[in-house]
Amino acid sequence: MKARALSIAGLALLLASTVAAQTKITAQQQCDKGEVVGTSLAGDHPGHAMSLVKGSCTWGTPMEMEGGKSKTGTSLAFVDANPARITTNGTYVGVMENGDKFFVSFHDSSPAKDGKPVGVKGTWMYTGGTGKLAGIKGKGTYTSKLNDDGTSVVDVEGEYTIGAPAKTKVAAPKGN
Repeated sequence: MKARALSIAGLALLLASTVAAQTKITAQQQCDKGEVVGTSLAGDHPGHAMSLVKGSCTWGTPMEMEGGKSKTGTSLAFVDANPARITTNGTYVGVMENGDKFFVSFHDSSPAKDGKPVGVKGTWMYTGGTGKLAGIKGKGTYTSKLNDDGTSVVDVEGEYTIGAPAKTKVAAPKGN
């Protein structure tokens, strides 16, 4: 019984050591006005429109991950807007100073005033990465403040982990 308790305790310690610690991040980016790729009225209610918007951002206060700093990024978002509410779903591709990339899925919703979002709050989740960020996982929240010129300031917070690289299988030697 004592040996079994020790083996269970040893297994628990082994598993605990293999779980990657989550690293907290906070950052701020400045984003351009964005280019509307296309817009169409939905036709169901007055003022209800859907758009595809492409934008770019620079990190004034970068995210620091795996010894590097985020530099720039681009987003492609589907925007569903009516006179009372604006909802956005999109993908963001961030580029680190060393060229590694991280990929993010994001979603936000906010009340609208005069056709503009007010008090944007959203959630995001890593969907992948390259280089040192391969295997990245994590999620967080963001808030966005729209400036009078259409640009925005986005405050980001969350956490991430980097999974261990996949082990390659070694073929067993063939018998002669």
